[in-house]
Amino acid sequence: MLASGPIYMTLAAALFTVMVAFVKLARAELNAFEIVIWRAVFALPVAYLLARKHGLRLHNKRLLAVRVALGFVAMSCFFTAAGGMAVADLQLISRLQPVLIAIIAPWFLGRNERPGRAVWIALVLGIVGCAVLLAPELAVGSTWGLFAVAAAVASSGAHLTLRRLGRTDHPGVVVFWFQAALLLPAGFAHSVATESILTLPPSHLWYALVGCGVSAALGQLFMTRAYQVDRAARVAAATYAGPLFGVLADILLFATMPGWDMAIGGALILVSGGLLVASRPAEGNKDDPVDQRALQEARQRL
Repeated sequence: MLASGPIYMTLAAALFTVMVAFVKLARAELNAFEIVIWRAVFALPVAYLLARKHGLRLHNKRLLAVRVALGFVAMSCFFTAAGGMAVADLQLISRLQPVLIAIIAPWFLGRNERPGRAVWIALVLGIVGCAVLLAPELAVGSTWGLFAVAAAVASSGAHLTLRRLGRTDHPGVVVFWFQAALLLPAGFAHSVATESILTLPPSHLWYALVGCGVSAALGQLFMTRAYQVDRAARVAAATYAGPLFGVLADILLFATMPGWDMAIGGALILVSGGLLVASRPAEGNKDDPVDQRALQEARQRL
């Protein structure tokens, strides 16, 4: 039986790759907080369409507040780092996130979240594959690295909250309120940082911001769904597909031909993903009736 969580997360990784491409375009003229704001603005209509048939009632408001706080910190740090780091450096540092989730998940979500052997093998293969894939482009000594590390840590916490939110709330509803709630801290941070109010972005950047918002909303939906139906460590490990999608985008959009690093690193990442998708979804959960019941209810709601 195939594990659906990694499949949903792989789709999310592809959409987030599209989002990062648009962010890089907008980041040349806008600060990180402006991008967070406009991303949320343009994601909201899409999120509303996805959530309206399920209603907009949120059951776990306190946990969503934690999700918003961690997500805001993660995005702000990531977008800041994107303005001063090579993409390869940023992507490789971000791969700390699945390892952190695998370590923290059993403590935060319960012992049934402990990764199995297949997940640990996939984690190792994935991070080695990313290192091989990105190594030729790495630059040493970037002072923006601390922002990237902070983004990985905050993002790990944000992803773990999605796993718990999935037990009580529909993914579309979570995505809608997450995007809406982001506007408050992002608007405040922008005002403090720039000592000015938000103004409309240049017209030539609108397509990038709309693309960023739409791809972010859809990516958030698939990511939230992934954490709802599968264990945190296995889902997080599937994010190793992100750098592979980035390299493929370079090939398709900029005619950059792959070298040995692409062949070897990409193969390791694909093997890692194959292990995750083929691993048993119920591994480690057989003796946890509460988790099984919550998982079944989540699947029925969708």
